[in-house]
Amino acid sequence: MTPKQADLIRHSFDAIWPVRRKVAELFYRRFFELAPDAQRLFPSDMERQHLKLMDMIAAIVGALDEHELFQSIIRHTGRQHADLGVKRSHFDAFGDALIWCLEHQFGAAFPPELREAWITLYDAVRTEMIRSGKHAA
Repeated sequence: MTPKQADLIRHSFDAIWPVRRKVAELFYRRFFELAPDAQRLFPSDMERQHLKLMDMIAAIVGALDEHELFQSIIRHTGRQHADLGVKRSHFDAFGDALIWCLEHQFGAAFPPELREAWITLYDAVRTEMIRSGKHAA
């Protein structure tokens, strides 16, 4: 990830923070459409999960310039997700839902450059989470 991509992500995340609950709700609606089998991994009351999602993204975005902290957050989360039974297909659906959600939230203010930055970030997160989950097994 380039410094410019990190800046784009930080600025866009700052823009969605005030409406994070709406964004999280939209995200999970799309995620469960793409991966209906993943819904069993979540509580029926998703309010707390919405906050956890946005807090986790905030932690990752906040650690973009701190490689060790960034890796530590992702490894820990990867192990947790492996313990919960998250499958590789869930990671793919998660990434697709995330990008879809951001596109819907930003509309025309989500140019290809910003889209690519978020895809690059998610690919790095997904790869490390899957690798960490394998080590937990």
